[in-house]
Amino acid sequence: PVEEITPDLLHGFVVSDEVQLRPDGAARSELTVNRGKAALRSFGSWMADTGLANRNPAAGLSIRRTTPQSPSTLSDPERKHMLREVGARKGEAAARDRVMLELLLGTGIRLAELVGLDLGDVDLDGKRIAIHAKGGNDETRFLSADLRRLLRRYLRHRNQAASDSPALFLSNRSTRISKRQVQARFRQWLAWAGIDRPGLTVHSTRHTLGTLLYRRTKDLVLVGRALGHKTMEATLIYVHQDDEALEE
Repeated sequence: PVEEITPDLLHGFVVSDEVQLRPDGAARSELTVNRGKAALRSFGSWMADTGLANRNPAAGLSIRRTTPQSPSTLSDPERKHMLREVGARKGEAAARDRVMLELLLGTGIRLAELVGLDLGDVDLDGKRIAIHAKGGNDETRFLSADLRRLLRRYLRHRNQAASDSPALFLSNRSTRISKRQVQARFRQWLAWAGIDRPGLTVHSTRHTLGTLLYRRTKDLVLVGRALGHKTMEATLIYVHQDDEALEE
């Protein structure tokens, strides 16, 4: 009951594992915890304004200012070199890997969205793919002409595969490729390209596209829409890392 919400109750809640830890046990970022505190303060303010409480019970929750971390990205030479190295490899696995890498860098989709793609999600005539995005939402990502040509060639071979799986990308066992397998392949792609830099993960491809789009357009709204961000705050990291433009 809202009338039983007290400052002590809220202070105990925000330091609890439910707020501080993700379901996998890892610590949530300070930015995520701050969002929860801000929501409680806003709700407490509404309670006071509507007379449900004499004062805002969450007013004492402190929100420390955080500095967004610059995301790990591939430099333009690294991106081009990796694409060239993966594209030069032979065999079915290499052909699949090239399409996965081009999709990651060309659309900014997340790892889970990549492995969740089905054959029916690809609409080459409509120049788009349908993805099952974070939060259970279905969204659209657009495909460049080069990506469509690559996908069209890949689909000719994929449709001949002896597999009952609807997945767009298959493992060597003809089942849907897993996130762990893509992460392992990404490390292989880095090795082929001779890139040995800490902090680079599959998610770095998403940040690479966001950085590239922002530097070319300076349009945060466009970048946010391209990456499917729900808030502008998530897109602002690309402004913070654009120090070269600031210096110029």
